[in-house]
Amino acid sequence: MNLARRIVLVGPPGSKRKEIALTLADALSEEGNPITCISVGDLINKEVTKHSDFGIEIEQSRETYSYVKDEIVI
Repeated sequence: MNLARRIVLVGPPGSKRKEIALTLADALSEEGNPITCISVGDLINKEVTKHSDFGIEIEQSRETYSYVKDEIVI
């Protein structure tokens, strides 16, 4: 039986969550069974690239140096 492993890292902005996640994924990955990291920042950048409705709102938030709305991130 192959169970899915999930690790959720939470921390304030600038706490290097992604760096820690990549290090953990590298250390815990097994041959033929890699661990994939999914970050909110990567998902947000993907929406901006697609020029979706969310992407447009995200871009506007970036232009004003404000946080992206929780409703969009969730």
